[in-house]
Amino acid sequence: MTELVGASEAIDPEAATEYEAVALELLQSSHPPRALALCGTFPPGLCPEQVARIIAAAKSSNDTLVFVDAVKDIQPTLATGGVDVLKINSAELASLSSVLQFAAPRDVVRAATALANQYSIGIVAVTDGPSAAYLVDAKSSTSYELRVPDLLMDLDYYLGKPADNSSHLVLNPLGAGDTCSAAMLNSLIDGAPAVDAFALGLAAASASCLVLMPNCVFDHPAMQRIHDRIAITTI
Repeated sequence: MTELVGASEAIDPEAATEYEAVALELLQSSHPPRALALCGTFPPGLCPEQVARIIAAAKSSNDTLVFVDAVKDIQPTLATGGVDVLKINSAELASLSSVLQFAAPRDVVRAATALANQYSIGIVAVTDGPSAAYLVDAKSSTSYELRVPDLLMDLDYYLGKPADNSSHLVLNPLGAGDTCSAAMLNSLIDGAPAVDAFALGLAAASASCLVLMPNCVFDHPAMQRIHDRIAITTI
């Protein structure tokens, strides 16, 4: 599903330089941010090398967790070795791994592990819509499979009330990826283990699919009900 948005104008070189300078000053200050999230596509005019320099500066501060939910032009950033968490979907993982498609779950885990080792990424989390998600924790050499329940199989339970016209229900996946990233990152900086943070992110994303408008809004009780039924398996 695609959401149509207006294209932004290119950032002029002076603005891009100023952006980089402000980011570096913040990251190198005596009180750096707890986390830096790099999500989506770089705006035109901001080159990947500038973003990579910002991430490299964040790496020098052990107090800043670097979370990336992006794939286009991301290689210079990954090459800094400063990415702590990379959260992408299976198609994006395939593009970074130069693989046409994954034939089996172990292929996803193998590709995510190779990416983590290649770029010294601590955590690689891979989503695939309603299908199983996977998390590779390179620090502990542990991988997990996370299965979100089928929302339509027990819709009344997840909504917390009888569904209206459930046979014609349209799930809204717009913003689900952003919701997953936001919930996961928030949980990580609160100290949760990576697999638990990812499970919370998946639950929040799934709950957001039950809300038609606006995007990235979800019911917290629904999130908790979904979270309670996510099956996590060490693989």
